[in-house]
Amino acid sequence: MAGALAASGRSLPGFGDRPVQFVDVFPATEDAKAHLFPEALDREAPEGLYGYRKDPATGAYPLALISPATSKTVSSTLGQLVEGLVPLEMHALDAKPRGIQDGDVVRVWNDHGEVRTRARVNPEVRGGVVVLPKGLWARHTLSGTTSNALSPDTLTDLGAGACFNDARVQVERAR
Repeated sequence: MAGALAASGRSLPGFGDRPVQFVDVFPATEDAKAHLFPEALDREAPEGLYGYRKDPATGAYPLALISPATSKTVSSTLGQLVEGLVPLEMHALDAKPRGIQDGDVVRVWNDHGEVRTRARVNPEVRGGVVVLPKGLWARHTLSGTTSNALSPDTLTDLGAGACFNDARVQVERAR
């Protein structure tokens, strides 16, 4: 491998430049095709594969908390790369009626727990949504808690995975 890299500036794995999807590797279906609407999955989902579920927001918890990965926190493995407090990001339409300004200490909570950190008013965040990245460590918030404290214990309708992005929360300026 090292010789190939030195000779051509390109190194390939031991199996060469294969496998290539849909050229020599195909989906494990009877007809070797990708199925966008598999009947088995449609039967497994309570409302069907593309069934609509009403937004679970309530008057008590009107905001959807999402916890996306960042360039440094795909998981908590690289949390040491994140310096200082990590803010809860929210749109001005949600911050203003709550008396929250950029940099204020906020409390975000629901029936599962709470997180205290600083707010960052961000016009790129959709109204009705707040953002606190995943993979944070206790030192990244004032309360020592992260978005995991707010995640519901429900499971997804397909695959029974965790519903990390189904958390509904409320946010207030901390006193």
